[in-house]
Amino acid sequence: MFSCCRLTLVLGFTLGVVSPGSVSAQRAYRWSSDATVGGAIVSGGDFFNNGRAAAHLAVAVRLLPRAGGRFAAYAEVGYDWFGQFGLFGTNPDLVCIVTPGGGCEPSYPDVAGPSGTVGLLYAPVPSVESRIGVGGAAYSVDGTRIGAAIGQLDASVFPAGHLGLVLGARLAVIPRYRRDRLTLLPLLIGVRVR
Repeated sequence: MFSCCRLTLVLGFTLGVVSPGSVSAQRAYRWSSDATVGGAIVSGGDFFNNGRAAAHLAVAVRLLPRAGGRFAAYAEVGYDWFGQFGLFGTNPDLVCIVTPGGGCEPSYPDVAGPSGTVGLLYAPVPSVESRIGVGGAAYSVDGTRIGAAIGQLDASVFPAGHLGLVLGARLAVIPRYRRDRLTLLPLLIGVRVR
């Protein structure tokens, strides 16, 4: 179950790490943090695949930035959550899809845990940047800790210098859970602070 206290702590830490004092006029923004929400397309396993709500909190740092350059490497650590939020991620019609062994297929499990990615950042102008990256995660699924592969693509616009709007997609693949592969494709929107 998703804990509101854990979300508050992670969000507070994420937003508190970024400090405007680390930015100067002669170098690019080095640190950023994201808070995004959305929905996830899910598949795999003997589950009723009806999508999940999704949230992603992260802190990222630029590595090897070039002065005046448009490209930089980045590394990000974050926390992902895929689950039920109100009616989003549930089966509101109470449909029963019968399994081969009899009974109804269970809902897709809640998935949550830390993740990390590394990749390439492209900023053609200071107010626009996009990132592409790969990494891994240590998710908890039904109380079991499981590894996952992560892919990430996002773009952000900063109309207010330090505060921007970010739109992105992630792909999480859990290669083996109950002898099957689970796939989650969250589409996310939120804010980025740098």
